[in-house]
Amino acid sequence: MKIEQGVSLRISTPEFFKDPEFIKWLNNGDRKFTWHDAGHPDEWSDVVVGVDPSLNGEGTDSDMPEQIWNQIVQACRDHYKNPAITNGVHILVWLTPV
Repeated sequence: MKIEQGVSLRISTPEFFKDPEFIKWLNNGDRKFTWHDAGHPDEWSDVVVGVDPSLNGEGTDSDMPEQIWNQIVQACRDHYKNPAITNGVHILVWLTPV
């Protein structure tokens, strides 16, 4: 067993879950860390994405709508001003619709 301590953010983003392009991405059939069932998002449609610890804009779900991904990355940059705090592990960002 290998254990690494990571960092995370939980962001309430009901506006993301109303965005047609985000919904299209959410329902596109690609693997995601989510509780969402295909269809219209509801209170259980939480999604977890990983932002690269370098904060350079890369990450596990950087293929989502660009304007949304950029907001997520910026939130990480604002919260983790020093990338070294992430210990080289992706920042897990939990997006919740409520």
